[in-house]
Amino acid sequence: MRNRKALALIAVLALIAAACGGSDGGSDDAVEEVVETTEAPAEEATTTTAAPASDPLVLASLMPLSGDLAALGPGIALGASLAVQQINAAGGINGVPVELIEGDSGCDGAIALDSLTEAIAGGAQGVMGAACSGTSLAILDTAIAAEVVMVSPSNTSPQFTKMDKKGFYARTAPSDLLQGDVLASLLLEDGVKSIAIISRADAYGRGLAEATASAFEAGGGVVKNVVYHAPDATEFNSEVTAVGKGTPDAIVGILFPATGCGVLQPAFEQGLLDTPWYMTDGVKDAGLASLCGLGTALDGMKGTAPGAAAGEALEAFSAAYSQVSEDGSGNFIFAPQAYDAVMLMAISAAANGVTGPEIASGLVAASSGGEKCIGVACIALAADGVDVDYVGASGEIELNEAGDPTAATYDIWTTEGDVNPVLKSVDFGS
Repeated sequence: MRNRKALALIAVLALIAAACGGSDGGSDDAVEEVVETTEAPAEEATTTTAAPASDPLVLASLMPLSGDLAALGPGIALGASLAVQQINAAGGINGVPVELIEGDSGCDGAIALDSLTEAIAGGAQGVMGAACSGTSLAILDTAIAAEVVMVSPSNTSPQFTKMDKKGFYARTAPSDLLQGDVLASLLLEDGVKSIAIISRADAYGRGLAEATASAFEAGGGVVKNVVYHAPDATEFNSEVTAVGKGTPDAIVGILFPATGCGVLQPAFEQGLLDTPWYMTDGVKDAGLASLCGLGTALDGMKGTAPGAAAGEALEAFSAAYSQVSEDGSGNFIFAPQAYDAVMLMAISAAANGVTGPEIASGLVAASSGGEKCIGVACIALAADGVDVDYVGASGEIELNEAGDPTAATYDIWTTEGDVNPVLKSVDFGS
């Protein structure tokens, strides 16, 4: 397996050098370092008296610890680390503890690529992440070239469904084609007849804006305006003014926390927060009232987000998560999906092996079609050769061949100060 890791790293370094136009000297340096790492195990083998029973399962967590989603990254990553803690407490995979490498993806392809490269150098064969759709799109080819599995808890862009991922990518959050339907239905149920949308101009924002607009118009609503802002923008007055034109009944904001404040603050100054706003998963649980300094101005705002289906699996997750979260909360946006991403990779590793291709080979099978089970109980069954159907903390999941979950739950939430209590949940079966 060490040789496979070294070859994967060589492939990654070569791909990065080609993409960045690196010099021959830089490439030679990189290969020289890899040669040194591949020679070391042979020397160790002559002096080690007892080899481990199996290579460890090495996973990485690539979440935004900096940048626009830094307010959400640690809470999501905690779901993954909780899964690893439970797996190791139960004996690990093949009797060997799972190793978790935690890295920063920002919401930035360059930052994520650096972290992915370091994780692969550290032996990672599976990645929980990245969080942002655009970031995962930026690093996916590198992961595939290295035969490293990526399972994202929060990529919702519809783009992933039609891509050829070679079996090395899956997600535990549903496509925004579905969230667009949920949001449009909420608007229509609330009697909203016309909307304007202000959105990030990235894979996530454009995909969800288009899905929402299409579903709202199909239901008889009128979309007066769709305004996009650059993800790295620092000034939003003109976009906010534009979205308010035509006096829509409601405004849909498809935003991330930091730049979301840049939108909401001028909206408050222009009096646009008197118009009902509807938000999405990008800002749930971010504590916008304090983050944006808007006090109670956002109270009553509604939104949608992928949630978790009620049941034994969610109850068990919530009880465990409350023991490790800083505030004792039993849940956090996309934390159940992060937990499930790690569990699916671990179940497949227990059944098939700990390399990337082996993990990839069993992800779909682990999510459906066998004996239903929750948590680490599934790993023990899989190790014994039982075909399992993992019931996740987020719900049934049921991955299809494209790596998309075909069962999902959406939460309809509101805003009360810095918290976003759930008003109701909507389940969608496979």
